[in-house]
Amino acid sequence: MTKITGFSVEISLAVIRQAQQGDIDAFEQIYHTYAKACYSLAWRICGQEVMAQDLVQDVFIKVINKINNYRADGVFAGWLRQIVVRETINKIKAETKLHLVTDEDLSQQECTDLFDCNWLESCRDLETLTNQLSVTSRAVLLLHEVEGYNHKEIAKFFNKSESFSKVTLNRAYTALRQRVSSQESTNAFNR
Repeated sequence: MTKITGFSVEISLAVIRQAQQGDIDAFEQIYHTYAKACYSLAWRICGQEVMAQDLVQDVFIKVINKINNYRADGVFAGWLRQIVVRETINKIKAETKLHLVTDEDLSQQECTDLFDCNWLESCRDLETLTNQLSVTSRAVLLLHEVEGYNHKEIAKFFNKSESFSKVTLNRAYTALRQRVSSQESTNAFNR
């Protein structure tokens, strides 16, 4: 029997309503149910353990302050997941300078479908490679390829244009290709 974990866990509406009324035990139950999932998502996006830990605390402070905004129109975990993504992106934006996208950047785009390119098959440790990207590039790459957000949604998180997301993703692909090629060259030389 598979145990349901992460954002797949559904918390009862009764617990949410209790939290909306200020019940500390209900908040604790929400925290214990989703803290690991929040940390995991934040860490995948930012790639920094300490930042991800800080983000979990920031997220749950925001949940405490904003839980009355949850109207049960959708799944609570989805509402919480959006808060994690937005807080992570806001933290990244606050800590890095974002590159402005030009028309020239857009004209230099090439095929960038991460999962259709042969170069990925030779990569043994994608985690190590993505950690070498800038925090913004890593965030866009993981939001697009792993979390399934489209360029319009990613652009909205960063308060930028869709072209920002596309170019940043393209640059992430290019950087990863260069690193993989470099690793392949080094491995061939060492044989």
